[in-house]
Amino acid sequence: MPNYIDMHSHVAWGIDDGMPNLEDANTSLMKAQKDGIVAICSTPHFVGGQLDEQSVAAIFERQKQLASLAAKYDIKIYAGGEMFMNESFVDMLDRGWYQTLNGTCYLLCEFDVTRDIHTISSFNDRLYEIEVRNMIPVIAHVERYFHQGLDMEIIEDWHNKGYIFQINRTSLQGLHGSTIQNNARQLLDLGYAHLICTDTHRASGHRVEILSDIYEDITDQYGEEWAEELFYKNPLRILLNKKVKNLDPQLKKEEKKPIFRSKGSWFRN
Repeated sequence: MPNYIDMHSHVAWGIDDGMPNLEDANTSLMKAQKDGIVAICSTPHFVGGQLDEQSVAAIFERQKQLASLAAKYDIKIYAGGEMFMNESFVDMLDRGWYQTLNGTCYLLCEFDVTRDIHTISSFNDRLYEIEVRNMIPVIAHVERYFHQGLDMEIIEDWHNKGYIFQINRTSLQGLHGSTIQNNARQLLDLGYAHLICTDTHRASGHRVEILSDIYEDITDQYGEEWAEELFYKNPLRILLNKKVKNLDPQLKKEEKKPIFRSKGSWFRN
């Protein structure tokens, strides 16, 4: 069984809209262990205007508790956070109310997924605020901000700036609609994806601590070398504060018709 590292997970309980309680967190860790997930980066939401010093301290403490719990399942927990790029996030950065991924130069960041990126004012200026603080943006579920299909001018700009693109497992499975699924596939076809993660929020349902199903699909479609980069090698590079590698086209499996699982069934587009 391959080993996986999940770099985007809300498995820490009772601190955001993710895992609601300790019991569900425990169930999720058992599921992760069975699936072959050996490490999880805990990335609770950091939302400007909603947190204060006390609540941020509570997040840090809960992540320590999560690490102790996960050790029982031989799963390593790394601390991180998902910075919501609203009008108040710069104040969060200035106050130190955030966590990069395992204390590295990489910061997981997100925009409002209910809005198309073109409707978010100054989105590039917000990403620049991360850069000038000597951090590299890891754009969470990048495929979900383009509601009418990828804007390649924006994608190319972000790619050329060295931003890291994280894709959700559930996007590839079509659980956020066909446009989002096609966005995720296109990023993979271009070799622009860097990480595939669970974005776990619950112990059951869709966004859960499972990566083996989509790893199998990626291996079938793009080859084992790409799958290893997306699910283990690049996540490990981030945890070690090393440079993330772009997917090497020479390692890509010969093109064939995409096949992905969706809602428990197989389908082709």
